[in-house]
Amino acid sequence: MNAVKSIGVWLKRFTTLVSVLSYAGIFVIMILIVADVCMRYFLNSPIVGAYEIVQYMLFSVIFASFAYCQLERGHVHLTMILILLPRPVRFFFYSVTGLLSTILAGLVGYAAFLQANLARTSEYVTGVLRFSVHPFYWLEGACMFIFAIAMFYDVVRSVIAMFNKEFAEDIQSTWS
Repeated sequence: MNAVKSIGVWLKRFTTLVSVLSYAGIFVIMILIVADVCMRYFLNSPIVGAYEIVQYMLFSVIFASFAYCQLERGHVHLTMILILLPRPVRFFFYSVTGLLSTILAGLVGYAAFLQANLARTSEYVTGVLRFSVHPFYWLEGACMFIFAIAMFYDVVRSVIAMFNKEFAEDIQSTWS
């Protein structure tokens, strides 16, 4: 049980680091939008390609925050009916839905890697600034795999909660 908790601490630190990078990206997006609006209003000269830069940075920033939100128990869990079931059954269903979500996140990550490879081999670039977009797809895929790992960690915890009251109470403490 201590091994699972220590993995959780390490995973929490790692997802926090990824989340901090996400926050930095949001800050850069904010500064770029403010600068673009100010230059458009005061100098009648907007930043060329600001929309493209914001679009792809936002694309990356959003996916980078998923794993942190998962470990902070920020995602929606529909537990109104589960709470009425006996503990083993409750956490069995919770584990199954978590596993299905993990598989789905892994498939999205895999699809992002396929898209990145296609964008790289096709030399796909943006319309205005002409920068390559495949690194953004690589980043999306990596973030989705980190998200899948965070969800799988919760699946392991919920399987343990079927048999361990301490884990069950810890998980249920975030249910409303």
